[in-house]
Amino acid sequence: MPREMTRWDPQPSGSDGTEPSEQGERNQDQPAIGRRRLLAGGGVVAAGVVGAGLAAAAAAPASAAAGQPVLQDAINNAGTSTTPTELDAANPTTPTFILANTGVVTTTTPNGGGPALRLTPSAETVPSSATGGDLTATTGGLLWFTHNFGGTPPAIVAAPVHTDATAISYVPLVAPRRMLDTRTSSGRANVLDPSGKFDSTGRLLARKTIHINLTSMVNFGDGVTSNLTVTKPASAGFLTLWSGAVALPAASSINFVAGQTIANLTVSGLAEFSTTATDTIAIFASATTHVILDVAAFAVRDLGQVLVPFASPAASARAQRARQALAKLRAQNR
Repeated sequence: MPREMTRWDPQPSGSDGTEPSEQGERNQDQPAIGRRRLLAGGGVVAAGVVGAGLAAAAAAPASAAAGQPVLQDAINNAGTSTTPTELDAANPTTPTFILANTGVVTTTTPNGGGPALRLTPSAETVPSSATGGDLTATTGGLLWFTHNFGGTPPAIVAAPVHTDATAISYVPLVAPRRMLDTRTSSGRANVLDPSGKFDSTGRLLARKTIHINLTSMVNFGDGVTSNLTVTKPASAGFLTLWSGAVALPAASSINFVAGQTIANLTVSGLAEFSTTATDTIAIFASATTHVILDVAAFAVRDLGQVLVPFASPAASARAQRARQALAKLRAQNR
């Protein structure tokens, strides 16, 4: 989900070497309308994320004399120095190129004085390179890096750089949570469209589809892992569980015979049913039967999208260990 990206200070903020506090945490009060469509279309909006329309402000040409720092947004010329200092292919050595932002990070300027590195978006959908090693920003808001796998001619392959716009995390719940049990009225509380869908005992009627609201557990998730159970079916048939964002697929999630109780693990995408029910799935029954749904995990772009207290401690602990490892690495490299 969209969130603001922050710049990491190479020095720990505390005297004891602890990590800096995170800036720009996700706004829980953002409007829900259309955000799932924005995410699905790749239109991720976040401060600091490379995207169309971002370009560095033009700066007057300048030069850095031999021995002086390289100036950002400026033409840097080493002059007549015999020491190769320019950052170009003609330089026979490999210079160390460090970009720093001296701006001050505050609550009103979380990105300081500006980005340390800004790439002008390229019109190329997928970048190419004769040698590999190119980093390209596309107008679609993605970063691509080209790899050279050798061979004659060389095999140049471009791949997107994973960010929270292109990668997801698997977050198991503390314990499976029952979100549907048609055997009781309370078990049907998360059904968004119950009218005309159940018989007098609460069984889901044949050829009917219901939508289950999971928004109380997750904010704009990408997928859900759950256990789907049928019991006391009136006849043989099947259930199909899917996001509900498209028409009923030609696939079954579980098959059963009359009177059988049987369960199956399912993995599905999530869809937006309404502006308030932003994380839902759909269940279709070919035959009248009771249905039970136990949710076990979510796939999300940000661990914080799975709402407390449902998120597994293992997931939050994993994130904490990663932050501690990075803080220790920064302290060692001071």
